[in-house]
Amino acid sequence: MLLASSTKQIDANLSSLAKQIEKQNPGLSVLVARQFRLAVRQTPLEVTISEPRKFNVLEEFILRAAIEFVPTPTLTELADLLGLDEIFVKSTATNLASLGTLEVPATGGITIAPQGRDFFDRGGISQSEVRSLYAVSDPLDQTLTFNFEPLSAETSAETLDLPNLADLGSIEHQIADIADLSIAEIQPLMQASGLGIHVPESGKVVTKCDVVGDDLDIWQTVSILVLLDAIENQTTIQVRQGKQILETASNLLNELESQQKLSLNELCKFTEEDVILEEPEIVPAPKTRKPASRKKRKETDSGNK
Repeated sequence: MLLASSTKQIDANLSSLAKQIEKQNPGLSVLVARQFRLAVRQTPLEVTISEPRKFNVLEEFILRAAIEFVPTPTLTELADLLGLDEIFVKSTATNLASLGTLEVPATGGITIAPQGRDFFDRGGISQSEVRSLYAVSDPLDQTLTFNFEPLSAETSAETLDLPNLADLGSIEHQIADIADLSIAEIQPLMQASGLGIHVPESGKVVTKCDVVGDDLDIWQTVSILVLLDAIENQTTIQVRQGKQILETASNLLNELESQQKLSLNELCKFTEEDVILEEPEIVPAPKTRKPASRKKRKETDSGNK
């Protein structure tokens, strides 16, 4: 027979989760369940988005008049010809001029701008808008994502009193600073974020990205569980936020532990106020064990003494 663990160390807030995991997975035993805080980095940005649009009927008529009429008409003549208020025609022409397609002199007829003929032949023009965004760098998931709204910081005393997971190992931001990335590197990340601001197939493209403020650390709560597989006689580290398993983060911590960059001894430290102590379980010993598994078990037992 084999002891599944020494006395289990389960954070009071994670007791129900630990019992649920063991109920749903008879071969698993939760040796440790502990909460930590970890900061993600949030950076405020401004991005310029270029998007094509077609000319409306009045815009197209004004541009055609600038190209085909001889002599070219004035805006007053165009307004009379169309039976429209001159203010409306002037406003449309001014907008075309701001887009670089039309030249509107103080006196005389309108003329097509150097790039205006190309835009007219394509039937539309690229217009730009500037939007505010937030880049979020997650050291556990090793991801850089983008949001329209800032993340909500967990500033409760309970969260801030939790131990910082980054203090236990080499868990640091390994993602390049957003300010050091080229626009070509940023574009696919923005497309993957699903915000609809960079959609090259429809002609919508992020052409510029500027950092407009300081980085801000946003504290979040993560749960770390040490699980014993009684069949394989192996321990693994699992990372969760709520009930969601963070696979990338779990793989990262297991890799750090295998490289001795993360100590299970430190991971398992509790104060008496933080922990619920549970009696050891007795489970059948596996028929065969891998040498690496025995070594792993020895390390785990020493971490729980």
